[in-house]
Amino acid sequence: MNQEHILIVDDEPDIRNLISDILADEGYSVATAANGDEANQQLNKKTPNLILLDIWMPDIDGISLMKGWVENNVVSAPIVMMSGHGTVETAVEATQLGAKDFIEKPLSLAKLLQTVTDTLAQVSDFAEGETSTITANIHEPIGNSESIKQINRVLQRIYKTRNHILIEGEGGTGKYSIAQLIHQHRHGQSQPCLLIDAETCTDDFIEAITCANGYFSRVAKGSLIVNNIDSLSEEHQSNLLSMLKHKQYVIYAQNTMAPINFQIIAISKKDINQQIAKGRFSTDLLNIISEVKLEIPSLQQRPEDIPELLNYFVNTLPDTEQIPYRKMSMAAQNKLRNHIWKDNIQELKNTVRQLQLLGGDGEVSLDEVNDLLEQSNEVAQSQHNNWYDLPLREAREAFEKDYLIHQLQAVNGRVGDLVKVAGMERTHLYRKLRALNINPKEVIKS
Repeated sequence: MNQEHILIVDDEPDIRNLISDILADEGYSVATAANGDEANQQLNKKTPNLILLDIWMPDIDGISLMKGWVENNVVSAPIVMMSGHGTVETAVEATQLGAKDFIEKPLSLAKLLQTVTDTLAQVSDFAEGETSTITANIHEPIGNSESIKQINRVLQRIYKTRNHILIEGEGGTGKYSIAQLIHQHRHGQSQPCLLIDAETCTDDFIEAITCANGYFSRVAKGSLIVNNIDSLSEEHQSNLLSMLKHKQYVIYAQNTMAPINFQIIAISKKDINQQIAKGRFSTDLLNIISEVKLEIPSLQQRPEDIPELLNYFVNTLPDTEQIPYRKMSMAAQNKLRNHIWKDNIQELKNTVRQLQLLGGDGEVSLDEVNDLLEQSNEVAQSQHNNWYDLPLREAREAFEKDYLIHQLQAVNGRVGDLVKVAGMERTHLYRKLRALNINPKEVIKS
């Protein structure tokens, strides 16, 4: 869990509380201040790793406050300015004076969290004096099956290119991890890697990607991962096609052109060619985004890789997620190795986590495995039957709520990890949690 301390300075209590709650859910330590005096008091209490600073406040403007801090060596933490629509030029001026970045109001939660993550990562890289080319949680596809060996051979070639890529495969097969892996090998930490989920895109999709501080501008020369690209509406497909074809876009609400120098890594759970046959996807857009195409097999297509994946999760989850290590009996291992994992790697990983986290102190027994698998099957069957009795909207909401609660429990309430598991963009995930009345903190307590 993140341990960085963030100071939020804003005179609007609703904004302060909203940002504070979101960052706390992400695992950050948070302090708030309503004005310059309170900000200085907080600085005396604890040195922050990052400061989010509003430009307009009643006692002193943010730029003057920042100048005073810098000139008097009060802070060494990076400062990100927060500005309203009418103060964007002022915010840009602030970045020229030393602010690391700025966020435009009304706030986009996705932009806020990405800016916080990117800024802290840049500072961390600078402090360490070196940049890792791959993170601990991102690894080459695991297994010795011929299909995985072939994918790893292809990946070695892809790392040296700058092509757009389409990754297809069932849910839970590790498509997002492979997308991150490609970015890490291509760029390391030298360029940003941003995620947008087309399945949850709203009518403001074009504004979100093309505005002055949108996805296209922030991704620079890095990688834009577009999850569930098959879910893009016909209009959004047409707009994206035009921009990618001409390798440039018009900055939203401005009469200014900007080049496209980044790579698209598109992800789809559906066969795009089948979507084209049904008239639901653009052939021209497919030709652009699939300069290279990767198809990730399901675990049912490569059952020989299950033992290696099982061993990997048993031995690494205790270190990466700080959960107890429990040795597995041979009978338990054999049961898990021969189980049919309908939801692929993600289901296997969640099962191992449940066994290690919620079981006793001794080794994992065959009875524990049988009980957990039977319980999961009964719950799924019960929900399956009940959902059929509900209207479509209510059935969808019931499934979504159960799914998100289950995944939150599996990741110990960490919303940042839930983003990866669910494959959703943070803003839409937070909206969904609120709409379904799900409180991550309460989920942990239960």
